[in-house]
Amino acid sequence: GLGTLLSSYQIYNVDKRIQEDNLQQLALFSEYARTAMASHDDEGDESTSLNAKPFQQIEFLVRDWQNYEDEEDFEQMEKEMGEYLDKAIAERDAKDLQDTREQIISCFEKISCYGLVHPGIAVTKKKFTGDIQAIDETFLLLLDRYCRRVFNVEKLQPKVIYGRELTAVELGSYIKAYANLFATGAEFPEAATLLEATSATNNTNAVVVSFEEYKAEMDRIAGPSAGHYIKPDELEQHHNDLMVRSATVFKAIAKFGNKRHIEESRRKLDRQVEESFRIYKTLNDSRNPLAGIETYLVPLMIAFTSYILRVIADSTCSSWSTVCRRSSDVLSHLYAVVLCFMAILAFTKAQQLKELFARLKTAFELFIDGGKTKKD
Repeated sequence: GLGTLLSSYQIYNVDKRIQEDNLQQLALFSEYARTAMASHDDEGDESTSLNAKPFQQIEFLVRDWQNYEDEEDFEQMEKEMGEYLDKAIAERDAKDLQDTREQIISCFEKISCYGLVHPGIAVTKKKFTGDIQAIDETFLLLLDRYCRRVFNVEKLQPKVIYGRELTAVELGSYIKAYANLFATGAEFPEAATLLEATSATNNTNAVVVSFEEYKAEMDRIAGPSAGHYIKPDELEQHHNDLMVRSATVFKAIAKFGNKRHIEESRRKLDRQVEESFRIYKTLNDSRNPLAGIETYLVPLMIAFTSYILRVIADSTCSSWSTVCRRSSDVLSHLYAVVLCFMAILAFTKAQQLKELFARLKTAFELFIDGGKTKKD
């Protein structure tokens, strides 16, 4: 990880071919390096740390490569190296294999490959003294071409961090800062497995911790144990504030692994928060002091209207008028029936009536408080 951070041209030495574990290790170390770079960025620019490719070039140097078609045509051999790399990092059907490749591609601006043939049997013997004459000629020619390629002054690039080329003094400061980050390990999740398992666990933890941050506060405000009704706009404001807070917690934890997986976990968190908010909203609506009041208010209004109409009919109509007498009797029976209904309702639902009066009291207090607020 530290080498990835400090190199503008990193060479990954592998044996005989690029194997899957080589890619997985590179993906893991490059992600640790990207995490360290993001942690060192004091401004915390999310667009820089997540969207830009943080590192410049990675090159696979394959030792003891045995698959060249013609070991005398060096240009063709180098072309074959590129074709082999394309096959090695091509898309895969298996999700974990594809994620590994996406991780590597997202971290490096350029990915290349170079294969060196075996240096010869003489080199493997104990009595080998380092005599260049004993080394395979094809290996030496390839090595010469490779060294010219790596150290080509026209192609060598200085180390670039966040789009700016570093001076030697600045690079020294970065080395100290990054080495300290790796030494303390404060910003890294524990690397118990390779990239996929590590990032998946980290994302899951980010969702759980972030959601608990939201849920704990919303339970206090509008959960099952909350005893008071909150105005809908106030509840919505609490919800929005806590969503921002939980998103901040999520970003602080979920900064390791495939960007697509991080976004999927973020959407999962958003869904959980929205589903919970609907439940909190329903619970809060059930505490509305005016909820269900129509069950009692409508019959009382009918009874009151019937009584007023009967009084008017009795005071204005002649006692000899049959229509007036019958209308008065109907109205009298109507409010009597309603009053009987209310009496039965009061007898069977005494507890609900008690709650109703408590709601009416709360509604009145809210109304009074609202009036005071407007005056202020």
